[in-house]
Amino acid sequence: MLNRLKLAPKFTLLLLLVFILGSGLGGLVLSRALQQQVEAKVTAEGVVLMESMQAVRRYTNQQVSPLLETAMGEDEFWPETIPAYSARRVFELMNAQGNAIGDFHYTYKEAVLNPTNPDDLADDFEAELTQALIEQAALNQLSGFRNLANRGSVFYSALPIRIQDPSCLQCHGVPDDAPPAMLAKYGRENGFGWQLNEVVGTQIVYVPAEEVFQTAQRSFSSVIGIFIAGFAIALLCLNLLLKPLVVQPIQHLARVSQKLATDDIQSDQELQSIATQRLSGIVKRQDELGNLGRIFQTMVNEVVGRQQRLQAQINVLTIEIDEKRKSQQIAEITETDYFQNLQQKAREIRDRKQGE
Repeated sequence: MLNRLKLAPKFTLLLLLVFILGSGLGGLVLSRALQQQVEAKVTAEGVVLMESMQAVRRYTNQQVSPLLETAMGEDEFWPETIPAYSARRVFELMNAQGNAIGDFHYTYKEAVLNPTNPDDLADDFEAELTQALIEQAALNQLSGFRNLANRGSVFYSALPIRIQDPSCLQCHGVPDDAPPAMLAKYGRENGFGWQLNEVVGTQIVYVPAEEVFQTAQRSFSSVIGIFIAGFAIALLCLNLLLKPLVVQPIQHLARVSQKLATDDIQSDQELQSIATQRLSGIVKRQDELGNLGRIFQTMVNEVVGRQQRLQAQINVLTIEIDEKRKSQQIAEITETDYFQNLQQKAREIRDRKQGE
């Protein structure tokens, strides 16, 4: 079937095959690259969000807590003095309307191995992340996918929670140093024994994996759409240029070849007419087709010249054959008895006239 197609459909079909194979392989690479790009974006936004919460913690610990402690009685405990509580409340207020922070819906958690508040207790997966951050001191960030029982697949970004402010040990060092009101509310069993510069947990933000995939898919669709549109325009332009630049010159060469095969070109006038129309335009080109046209023009000139020389030889042979045939016919006539009798009678008549 491919052999029966003309040149332009063949080029179009080959380009479509190349496009399909190229877009398939390129699509896989592009999809993976866009997925990694979106993951990097989510991670970067999550890190900025967690660093913002760290700033809230430092602000609470350095400026808010000292002011509140002067007004707070010994038998009172205000959770607003706790940096982790302030960070969680700020994030809840940011997320109160249910709108996305940036392009995604984030969930924030400070997962601690031994927290004072049970709501901050790290689950098994978060505990493994914390352990990895403890064992690898140079590791300061983690990200990836996990499944949550109530949310399905999510993408997470995590930073270590490292105790760098000695004031934190007042509530998390030994129980005897902790505020009595806090001990009365949370007890003496959890949230103590922390050490300075120790990683006690992980700051972690979660984003639904569906949002990550959808963002990557939208970017992929946009890029592929532009790519397909560009290829369609290129294919259309190629087809428009292919006909006058390649197909029509080849068709003209084919028609000239057909005329040569049927002996329709017999004279220089016919050759000059053909060259003037199309062939002269082809031979002026500097590409491969122009080189082919020049070779073809030389061949046509030689063929026409040979035809003219052959025709001249045929004309000469025809004249010679006609003269020989006439001579032979005359000889045949003169050798007949009838012609001999006529000659004899003619001589007799001439002789009588001379005698008279």
